[in-house]
Amino acid sequence: MLNERLSWDGPRALALGLLILFALGPAALRGADEKKTLGLFAPWAATAEISYVVTGGNTETSAFSLGTTFSRKWAKDTLLFKSYILKSNATTTTRTAMGTETDFEVFESSVTRKVAENYLFAGQYDRNITKRFTGQAGLSWDRNRFAGIDDRVIGTVGLGYAWIDKERTKVKTSAGLTYTLRQYVGLEWESFGGLRFTASLDQKLWETSSFASVFVLDENLKDSPDWRFDWTNSVAASISKGLALKVGLRTLYTHQPALQEIPLYDLGGEPTDLTVFVPLKKLDTFFTTSLVINF
Repeated sequence: MLNERLSWDGPRALALGLLILFALGPAALRGADEKKTLGLFAPWAATAEISYVVTGGNTETSAFSLGTTFSRKWAKDTLLFKSYILKSNATTTTRTAMGTETDFEVFESSVTRKVAENYLFAGQYDRNITKRFTGQAGLSWDRNRFAGIDDRVIGTVGLGYAWIDKERTKVKTSAGLTYTLRQYVGLEWESFGGLRFTASLDQKLWETSSFASVFVLDENLKDSPDWRFDWTNSVAASISKGLALKVGLRTLYTHQPALQEIPLYDLGGEPTDLTVFVPLKKLDTFFTTSLVINF
């Protein structure tokens, strides 16, 4: 009964948590500083990153990715929402001939299958404690079925520190506690507490270009070999005030990946009607070239 409730409530719990985060951020600010109430009506900052690639002819593939960020800042508070969607399909065409060597007809059959699918939705609320220290709370949901992750919800709370906070260079780190609800494909839900460490760098290269790097390390306190990191590096170059081109490389490493069930054959190549479980690959990489729209 608990597993049924979790499988139904996972995405809804995330949505509810994000709504609470959205509501409590401004409310906390109002209670903390009534004199700056006008700051609540400051505009949101928003960006969208869009990438779409299609190939045709002998090879047919399509890949689409969309990333968005929405942020709002007050005197001491920052509220951030972000999302990422990646889908990729590949079409395999099989050709056969029927007839004689000199008189035949060619038949084609095509099968399209999904080769990549990745979703991420997250929200984070930051509160400035001092000029350099911040308190942080966040909630996220992600899915990557090709890496064995059907659903994963992570709640975080921690402290951040700004080592360098200049116009051209920003270096920040944070550390905190996490609580994870996770369901591998075909398995039951599990939950555990953990630790998270984050490091980020924003460096302005020239007047119209910049480099950004974000590294996130998660560790499972219940099972120490179960740790992973998410490392994203990107370079962006402005085309105009509202448009930019961005090249990014995202690296996902899971030290203890999910298991995949595969059929077992005997030494002669005959099926045994048995299956075995083998680990998926530890490393996933995503290379994207996208158009960035700044609102």
